[in-house]
Amino acid sequence: MKALRLFIAVRLPDSIKQRLAAVQAVLRQTGAAVKWVEQHQFHLTLKFLGETPPPQVPAIVEAIRTCGAAAAPFELSLGSLGVFPDRGKPRVIWAGLGGNRQALTALQACLEQQLMPLGFPPENRPYTPHLTLGRFRQPGADAELLGQMARHKHSLQGEWQVADLHLMQSVLTPRGPVYTILAAVPLHSPGLSSSNPA
Repeated sequence: MKALRLFIAVRLPDSIKQRLAAVQAVLRQTGAAVKWVEQHQFHLTLKFLGETPPPQVPAIVEAIRTCGAAAAPFELSLGSLGVFPDRGKPRVIWAGLGGNRQALTALQACLEQQLMPLGFPPENRPYTPHLTLGRFRQPGADAELLGQMARHKHSLQGEWQVADLHLMQSVLTPRGPVYTILAAVPLHSPGLSSSNPA
């Protein structure tokens, strides 16, 4: 049985994706060697699970449901632009988040706790919520790109409500990853909608 490449994420409304793509378009004009994330693939990762045996999916969904039932919906907003790492040669361009980050961090911590008994160790560094916009093809960024990022650092605006969590499958292809929703779990509700997780 082939393993599934899985992660847990918050999906974004189209209006937020459009605003991220608009900033991307400005940065693309620099011609920097960046592999940009496609607009339809924008998401907020809470936990990357990696290669996972399919029989584990129901237990993972139950762990997500436990955290979802304990959390109320909350607001997030777009924040400033930045890069990882912020010193040396950056590899990732990201958009930060504002709003109720405390609720987001608590939700992520719950997932870490619930998934640990299933064999998914917690991250060895603090959770830093962000939306990936692109990845440098070679570590390092040119001055023009960094200048454009500085000029548009605070231009991102938009708020949305986080009302559910999604267990996602990622299939890597030559044209980029293809994401499929395996389960959707609402916050503060015992309900669960799911496509066939197997």
